[in-house]
Amino acid sequence: MTQQNTFFSEDNTYKKKLFYDNGLRYVEVKGRIVNDYKPPAPVMKSHANATLNGSAGLVQGGTSHYTTTLTLLFYSKKEFADWLQFIGAEHKYYDEKGTIYIGIVNGEPDIRAVEQESKYLVTVNLLLVRKQDFDYRSISPFIDIGGHWAEQYIKDMQERGLISVYDYNGDPVQYFRPEDHLTRGEGAAFLMRTFRFIDKLLRGY
Repeated sequence: MTQQNTFFSEDNTYKKKLFYDNGLRYVEVKGRIVNDYKPPAPVMKSHANATLNGSAGLVQGGTSHYTTTLTLLFYSKKEFADWLQFIGAEHKYYDEKGTIYIGIVNGEPDIRAVEQESKYLVTVNLLLVRKQDFDYRSISPFIDIGGHWAEQYIKDMQERGLISVYDYNGDPVQYFRPEDHLTRGEGAAFLMRTFRFIDKLLRGY
């Protein structure tokens, strides 16, 4: 535990990412998400249910329906074209709080060529459902917790973003050191992550 970066929050651990289903697997969209973070907003209108069900059969796939708008910056025409041919496919979105959504692009994207048409700035609207199963973004990287009595507790807390998996330089940590003592600073950081996690649950993010 002493090797964990006590200054990283879940915002540093979880970065916004968008993936599309190419028929075999989810592939990350090459465009960089450049707009400010706003959590997907809940949708109460029934037409969202019809759109999701008709387009991707996702109505029963999550706990709620959400919308969000993303602005993507593509650095080449190829990166843009690779994603554009799958724009109608199912997408998976990770927000900065670690929440996983699946959904579809809704409506026509706003496409603008920038920097002498060498780059493309694309704004898309997504209709989403929040994943309700245990589809976590990463497997625990710790190699020294196998067989330890707290192994499953450590994995569960890491998957929820309560235990950092990066050191002070931002590099992945391989050793959790489950028998080391907890410092006062690490304890304060853990309590703050716990507070943010509970606040996220209460707000429905």
